[in-house]
Amino acid sequence: MEIGISVFNGMDISSIVENLKKNGVNRTFIKSDAPDFDNVMKLLHENNIICESLHAPYNRINNMWSEDDEAANEILNRLIDSVDKCAKYNIPATVVHVSSGRPMPEINEKGIKRYEYLFNYANERGVIVALENLRYLENLDFLMNKYNTPAFCWDNGHEYCYTKGVKYLDLYANRLCVLHIHDNRCGVDTDDHLLPFEGSIDFDEVAKDLAKSGYKGTLMLEIGKNISVDGKKVYETLSDEDYISRAAESAKRLAHMVESYR
Repeated sequence: MEIGISVFNGMDISSIVENLKKNGVNRTFIKSDAPDFDNVMKLLHENNIICESLHAPYNRINNMWSEDDEAANEILNRLIDSVDKCAKYNIPATVVHVSSGRPMPEINEKGIKRYEYLFNYANERGVIVALENLRYLENLDFLMNKYNTPAFCWDNGHEYCYTKGVKYLDLYANRLCVLHIHDNRCGVDTDDHLLPFEGSIDFDEVAKDLAKSGYKGTLMLEIGKNISVDGKKVYETLSDEDYISRAAESAKRLAHMVESYR
């Protein structure tokens, strides 16, 4: 099972690339609105690091369900931009949120039509839209049941801190195409993005769930070096090299566990 690592904060892209290579990791993903995006893609390509997906913008994502067309179109255009960048760089998938924060945005006809437009636009360009699990099942489940085209991005950390008791892989394993793997304290809204095995998530259960799902893609970490827990930066004493090395070892350990349960 291949492993990948995406670091969203605490390291610059040059250090990430250098240290991924040192640890034999050649897969990652980045945000579609990352600064200096084209040069980042060039750097990844020059170093033979595969960008497997883009994470579409999620700030103000609830506006996709808004009655305010101007506010909605602003975020829809940002999602479209992520699709366009995938198509330009032959990146298979873009990961998209369908809600953010609390309360849950109301499912309505305008929001449905906007996501439908996004799905059709991506499909015409050969790009997969992978919907990610967040705080609420309802919006995600509605779109996954109504449309055949979206795939699923499983964020195991979100499942454990936002929707305990919901087993997303039991619902969408047959459409799983992207993983966002990380650890957290399993408290309400404790979306820590710690390295695997350094929080409270039961990774034996995660490994069994992934093995059962039949997923054969990359085990991708979604982590951040600049993580704070209770006001303390967890990894501040680690060098970039040590942090990526620790991340790679945790990913390899989990991948081995998944394979052992197949």
